[in-house]
Amino acid sequence: MKLSQRAFQLAAAGVVAAGALFAAASAQAATSWSIGVNLPGVVVSEPAPVYYEPAPVYSRPAPRYYQPAQPVYATPAPIYYEPGSRWEERRAERWEERRAERREWRRRQWEREQHRRYYEDRD
Repeated sequence: MKLSQRAFQLAAAGVVAAGALFAAASAQAATSWSIGVNLPGVVVSEPAPVYYEPAPVYSRPAPRYYQPAQPVYATPAPIYYEPGSRWEERRAERWEERRAERREWRRRQWEREQHRRYYEDRD
């Protein structure tokens, strides 16, 4: 009995050593292994889920735009029109200028006539 107990201990130690050896190899190779009995629906181990954290993304903030609250409306300055037409005033001014020119022309004509009479009578 001593021999069978000693053989069992050696066999168990060998299985543990082989399991440790294969476990270290499979951890480095990123693979999984399992021991299974060919019975349907029996699973001894499952592979662990793989999660990759996304890389950080850096971007500029969106530009800020502030729209005025309300549109601004301004009324133009009022325009003042004088009563009557400026054309009529200019026409009247030109008429007065022509009357003054005619009076001046008549006055000069009268002076010429007076001058002529004065000097003709003296001769």
